[in-house]
Amino acid sequence: MSEERKVDVFSALILIFSIIAIILEIIGPFAYFYLGGGNYRYSCLDCEYSTGVDYTMQILAIILLVIQIIIALNELIPNKFIKMEVTKYGTILAILTLVFALIGIASFGISYAFYEWWPDLGFYGLVIGGLINTILFFLKQKNM
Repeated sequence: MSEERKVDVFSALILIFSIIAIILEIIGPFAYFYLGGGNYRYSCLDCEYSTGVDYTMQILAIILLVIQIIIALNELIPNKFIKMEVTKYGTILAILTLVFALIGIASFGISYAFYEWWPDLGFYGLVIGGLINTILFFLKQKNM
């Protein structure tokens, strides 16, 4: 008889959404504002118009997503390298990813309140990734 191994769908989806969120944060601006005269200024990982807080929150959110990837990989491989149950920590990290994105956009909005500003691809990647991962970690913990 062959022994079938069940794939943890929640961990696979967490892995996919975390990678997508990191890619969106890296390739897209976090937010931008309209300076006037057809000039736009951006906040991103290598832009000069990032505030200290939103830049820090972007970096911390990426670190949290990397840790979520490690947790998902731990659940997907047969020989776990983290022996304890880490799903509840993953839920907390996913919530913190969402919170850090919101703190970052609030900082950007406060700093450039005199201009017309709006969030962009990097922000939405972090928010959607954090929200979906929170739901997936919660469902994973509920189905254990």
